[in-house]
Amino acid sequence: MNSKRSKLAMAISGLSALAVSAPGIAQLETAAPYESPVHVFSMDDLQTDFQGRTYGNGGLESDPTAICGINGVDCPTELDPATGEPFVAPMVDKQGVTLYPVDSEFGFHVVDFLGAESKTRDDDYREGYVGNIEDNGQVVGVKVSNAPTVTYRVQPPLGTWCQGLGGSTVKCSSEHYSVMEHVLSCHESIPYRFADPSGNQAVLTFPEGSAMYDCNDGDLDNELYIFEDGEPTGSLLSSVVPGEQMDANDNTTVLADIAASADYSVTLKDDGKPLYRWGTMIKRPNDIRFYARIPLPAAWKEPGADYEINSAKLVVTHWVTNNPNDQIRPEDLENEAATGRKPSYREDGDDWVSLKDCHEGDGDFLETDGVFKNSEFAGNPYGEFPPQVISSDLAGGYSNAYYTTIDRDPFEWSYVDRDLAADGIHDFVGSPLPLTSDEMEAQNLELVSGPRWRLKSNKFGQDLPSLEIPLVECSKPPFKHDNIRYEVGTPVTTVINLLDWNESEGPSPLATSKGWVDVANNGFVEVKQTENGLVSSNGLPMTDDFDLAVYIKGDSKSTALYSAQLIINEDEMAPEPFLTIAEVDTWAMTSTGKAGSISMSVRNSASN
Repeated sequence: MNSKRSKLAMAISGLSALAVSAPGIAQLETAAPYESPVHVFSMDDLQTDFQGRTYGNGGLESDPTAICGINGVDCPTELDPATGEPFVAPMVDKQGVTLYPVDSEFGFHVVDFLGAESKTRDDDYREGYVGNIEDNGQVVGVKVSNAPTVTYRVQPPLGTWCQGLGGSTVKCSSEHYSVMEHVLSCHESIPYRFADPSGNQAVLTFPEGSAMYDCNDGDLDNELYIFEDGEPTGSLLSSVVPGEQMDANDNTTVLADIAASADYSVTLKDDGKPLYRWGTMIKRPNDIRFYARIPLPAAWKEPGADYEINSAKLVVTHWVTNNPNDQIRPEDLENEAATGRKPSYREDGDDWVSLKDCHEGDGDFLETDGVFKNSEFAGNPYGEFPPQVISSDLAGGYSNAYYTTIDRDPFEWSYVDRDLAADGIHDFVGSPLPLTSDEMEAQNLELVSGPRWRLKSNKFGQDLPSLEIPLVECSKPPFKHDNIRYEVGTPVTTVINLLDWNESEGPSPLATSKGWVDVANNGFVEVKQTENGLVSSNGLPMTDDFDLAVYIKGDSKSTALYSAQLIINEDEMAPEPFLTIAEVDTWAMTSTGKAGSISMSVRNSASN
C-alpha cells in the first residue's frame, strides 16, 4: 500500500461524522465508530459476468481468462482489414500504463431497427481495457478504457439520442415531460417562460408583426399507443406500474414495452419512472465493472445483532471522469435521493421561484424569480389534451427551468441556512467534502443531501447530459476551457453519504447494521442463489460484508480508479496534517504522469 495514499485516506476518514437520523427506525444501540481497511482497486477486481465472477479471487469465483495478453492468455489474432493490425491487443496509454483487452458479459451486439442483445463470455475481448497502476512496484489502482459505445438506429421518435449527418449526437430523452416539451415546442404544460404563470400561452411574432405563431397550437400529441411486435396496438398507455401494461425496458428493444405518439415515446424504468424519448438512435455503452468486498465489523455479524448507523460515508479516490454516469453502487443500491446541490429557490406561496439570475443549459436566460414550481398546474397540466400525469414534474408542477438551470452541482455536498429555510428561502451552500458539525454550527447550516452516487465528472449529467460544469456559476454556455470546474484526468476524492435516501420509500436499508449484513432481505435489491453464493440481478456478489460495484461507462479515454474506504459513526475530530503541498504534487505526478494537486474548498453562497 502506497504510504501517501494511506495518509490521504486517513485524512479523509478524519472528517467528522454526519448525524443523520433515519425515520421509522426503532431505538437501537448505536454502532461503534468504524474505519474499514482501504481497498485498493486492481485488475483482479474486474467483474466478468452476472454470476459474481471476477478476474481475481475477490468474487464468488475466479475467471482468469477474462483478460488477454497477460498470464499466458492469448488475444484473438483476427486482423482489422483497414489497418492490418489485430482488432484487439494490449496497448500503452499516455501515462505508460499497459492496458489489456477485456471480455465480459457487460456488452451488447446491436442490429439497426431490431435492438440490442447482451453478450456472453465469448472470448472476443472487445468490451474494453484495464491495467494496473504501480508505484514503486506496488499496485495503487487500476486504469480503465472502454470499447467504443455501440449504437443502433430506430424510427423516430422511439430512440433516446438524435444523430446528425455528420455523426454528432445529442441526448433526446428525459425523465421529465417539461424538459422534452421545451425542446420540441413553445407550448408549456407547466407554464414558466413562453406562457404567463396562469397558463396564457405566448404568441410569437417577428418585430414587424409580419408572421405569428400561437404556442397554444404547439401542444404535443399525448395519445401513447403500446407497441407489440414493432407495431402500435389499439391500447393506450394508462399505467406506469411495470408488469401491468408494459414491462421495464432496458433499451434492448423498441419492438415491445414501449408506447408512442406522433411526437414522442415512453418506456418504463425498473422503479416505474417513465422515460420520455424522441430520438432516432439508441446507445448501448460497454460497462467495465469492478467489485470490492470491504470488511464489516465482526459484531455486526453476530446472531440477532442490529445497531443504529448515524453516519456512513464512502470515500473513493479516482480521476475526474468524462462521463457523469460512472456509477458507485453500494450493495447494488441505486439512490435518486442523493442529488448534490440543487437550484436555490424562494417559496412564493405554494410556488417556487429562482433566487438568482442564471442560464439554462441551452443558453436561455433565467431571471431572478423565474418559475421553478407552478403549483396551479401540479397534477393538472395545461392544455386542451394534456399529457398524463405520470412523471414527477407533471405531478409536482416543476418547470423545465428547475431541471435545466445550471445553478447546481451534482457532485457537491449541499447545505442550507436553517433560519432562511424556515422563512422559505433555500439558498444552498455547496462543499466538495462533508462539513464537520462545528463548521455547520458556525455557519448555521443543516445538511440537505450528499453528492450523487457517481464518480465525480466534468459534466452535469441528467437533463444536462453533455454540458460541462462551469467554474463561474450561472455563466452562459458554451464554456471556454478556463471556465471548466472539474478537469478530466485529475486526481480527486469523492465522498458520498450512504444514508441519503428517499424517505417516502421508508427507512434507508443502510440505517441499521442488519441492512448491511443481510442486504438480500432489504426489499430494494433483487437477489438470486448461484452455486457459488448470492448475487444481485446485476451479478454483484451479496455477502455479509460491504459489497461495492463501480461501473465505468462508455469512455474510450483511459481513466483511473484508486481506492475505497468506509467511515461509519466516526467520532468527531480535527483531521491531522497528512500531506504537504509538495507531497501532494509528487503523488499526483506519480499517479497521472503530469503535475497536479488535490485541493479542498468550500463554496459560500454569499460569494455568488
